[in-house]
Amino acid sequence: MDFSAVIFDLDGTLLYTLEEIATVGNNALAGFGYATHPVSAYRNFVGSGARVLALRILPEEARTPENHERVFAAVLDEFERLLNTLTRPYSGIPEVLDLLQVAGKKLAVLSNKPDAFTKAAMAEFLPDTDFFEIRGGSPDFPLKPAPDGALAIAANMGIAPEHIVFVGDSDVDIKTAINAGMIPVGAGWGFRGPEELAAAGASVVFSNPGELEKLLYPI
Repeated sequence: MDFSAVIFDLDGTLLYTLEEIATVGNNALAGFGYATHPVSAYRNFVGSGARVLALRILPEEARTPENHERVFAAVLDEFERLLNTLTRPYSGIPEVLDLLQVAGKKLAVLSNKPDAFTKAAMAEFLPDTDFFEIRGGSPDFPLKPAPDGALAIAANMGIAPEHIVFVGDSDVDIKTAINAGMIPVGAGWGFRGPEELAAAGASVVFSNPGELEKLLYPI
């Protein structure tokens, strides 16, 4: 595979954060007397940013603009309070990042998690990797699957999009890669599973982080 850089999603790709996100969401719901969800349900709630998460976790009958804003604010407060308390890198991620760096590939992160939380998580759990850029959700660019953030990273790197691999664990990430003209690679170990990634158009889906080293082999 001919590539010069890799852009990674964060939650469900580099870091296991599902329990933390579920605790954040359930705490926010409980604060307003709403029923909470099992951790597994959050696999389908995440991926489109904190504002969409707040809407998805609300009961359908309670999804008014006022309730959405209240729960969204509570979600942000809980994220700040619980940040990095129930999170860990997936096994094999630090090692494969080292391999890619040694091979001369530029690395970056593009997440829909709020930018400050994205940067804090990376500093906490993967401080030894020299990422070219770490970008979370912000007013500067629309969230994934819009290609704007990915294309801005490509421009900053000085690398054509077709020479960049985009790795993520959801259809949002695969669509981002396709929309940006990048190489879409599925993180089958993440929150959504390989079937969703293949259906979304991933060029290849890996079952565990260690398989990412196969990117370095001619295929």
